[in-house]
Parts: sequence; structure tokens; C-alpha cells
Amino acid sequence: MSFPVAEAQVVALFMESIAYGVYVVTLGIACRVLFFDNQGMKKRVNWSMVVVVALMAIFSTLDVSLGLRHNLDAFIFYKGPGGPDAEFDNISYWVNVMKTVDTQMMSLIGDGMLIYRCFVIFSHKWLIIAFPLLMWLANVACSVMIIFITATLRQDTTISQQRLLKPFLYSFFIITIALNLLTTSMIVWKIWRVNKDSSPNVPHISTAQRGLPRSRLEKVIRIIIESGMLYTLFVIMTFICELAGSNAIYGVSDVLVVVVGISFNLIIIRVDSSNNVPNSSYIESGVPSYPLRLVRASKAPTSPGGRGVEVMISRDIDRDIAESDKHGSIKAESRDAWGAV
Repeated sequence: MSFPVAEAQVVALFMESIAYGVYVVTLGIACRVLFFDNQGMKKRVNWSMVVVVALMAIFSTLDVSLGLRHNLDAFIFYKGPGGPDAEFDNISYWVNVMKTVDTQMMSLIGDGMLIYRCFVIFSHKWLIIAFPLLMWLANVACSVMIIFITATLRQDTTISQQRLLKPFLYSFFIITIALNLLTTSMIVWKIWRVNKDSSPNVPHISTAQRGLPRSRLEKVIRIIIESGMLYTLFVIMTFICELAGSNAIYGVSDVLVVVVGISFNLIIIRVDSSNNVPNSSYIESGVPSYPLRLVRASKAPTSPGGRGVEVMISRDIDRDIAESDKHGSIKAESRDAWGAV
């Protein structure tokens, strides 16, 4: 009661609008990555990724638009008793129902893409994703019930106060958090194994470079963890608001809808960025730098002054995948997976 629903809805619209602005920027860059490269228009476009990006853009835009419509209805168009609070408390109002659909669909798409990444990274082995897939199907069932109850309840009460929804909401959040942690850990573990198996092919690194990233695969690991934790963090925050029965859930859940798309776009952008880093070098001198691309063959000429050694390092991720597959790792045919990962 310390955070009235009318205030919560206005704050939610403000928060989601800021997040949506960030999303639009990442969407534009992700579309450029999907359709263009350094040579111009790509001859081979990953259409599955394009479809997912398009769906996320539709649901994110729809959610922001519905938030604006709901505020206009409550503060401008509604003239009945109770004022804006009464309008917002109508849980089965069509805008509330559609925003619930947006939230559930975005979460399901995001979780589905995590499972797809696992499927590709583990060389299309269905057994590996069997349990995560069952968890995802359980979430689909919870989402259907959440939407059904929201649409048919016909009671004036906030979502956080509705007892019929709580079992399904709790189940949905718990499964989503567990699924995110499980699939992200599986992806990171697999890439770490690939990096470890290919490490004998990397030239010796001096003490000055210890602790620094040794390959672009390690950069991919950081990208997966950072982007995955961004999404998981907002799911946890939404769950906490639900447990506390706070109307802050409106703001956090609205931002969550957009954050799913932001996380997905960032993975596409950052993985592509790491793949396109040109050959670089580091100098074994006072403050060494280390490249994002590693090599099998090295070149170590002594500088004219004899003060440092320059090592040219270059290796492609796809070769890492192909070579590491000899030890039971990711297959070379998974090349397009980096767009999904």
C-alpha cells in the first residue's frame, strides 16, 4: 500500500521507455550484424535468428505501446468511480491481459533460445537438452494458466494480491531462474572444454600475460555469462517483488520484457565483434596488451632496441571448433551457432 498502483504504473512506463530506447539501439546494430558484413550484404543470412529478433521487436514494441494506452485510459479516458486506481486494478482489462501475454511470450522465447544454443553447442544431441526442454514445456503450461486466469478472473485486484495466480507465478519464476542458470552453465562449460582442449596448440605465454584471456572462446564465455546474468537478474528481481507483494513488480516486469531482447541482441553484437577483431599483437614490455585472436603459428622477432618481443597471434574460432571436435567437442558444422550463441 506504500506504493499505490497508479504511481507504480506511471513509474513502470517511464522505466520501460528508457529500457526500450536502449533496446532500439541494440536492435539496429543487431540487424546490421545479421544482414551485413565488411563486404556488404551477406549472401547467407541466418533467417532463424532474424525471425527471433523480429518477434522480440514486435512484443517489446507492443508492450511499451500498451503501457502508454493503459495510462491514457486510467488518467484521461476513465471517468468512473475510484479514479485511476480502479482502472488499473481491473486485472481482466484487455490491456492487462495483453501485457501479460507479452511478458510470458518474451520469457518463453528467451528461454527457448537458451535451449537452442545448448542444442547447437552440444552438436545437436537431444539427450543433452531433454531436461531443459521439459522445464520449458512446464513453463509453457504455467504461462497458459497465468494468461487464462488473468483474462477470466473478472475481479478488481492487483496481480501481486491475487491468490489464484500465485502458484503459477511462483512456479514460472522458479523454473525460469533454474532454466537460465542450468542452460547458461552448460553452454559455458562446453565452450570452456573446447578452449581447454585446444590450449596445447597455443604458443607459450610469458608470466607477464598470465591471467589475461588466451582466446576468443574465453571472450565468448564472458559474453554468455554477462548477457545471461542480465536477464536472470531481472527475473530474480521480479520474483522478489512478487514475493513481497509489492506493486514495484509492474516496473520490474515491464523492464524484463525489454531486457530479454536487449540480452539477445547483445550476444549477437558482441560475438560478431569478437569474430571480426583483426590480427593484433602484444609487446612483452612494461604494460603488455593481449589480442582477442589466438594462433597456432607464432612470430617472435626481437625489436631493434632489444626491449621487447612482438608476437603475432591469429586463430579463427571455427578452427578451434573443428580441431576440438576431435576430442568430442563442438562440431565445425555449428558455425552458425555463434549467431545464436
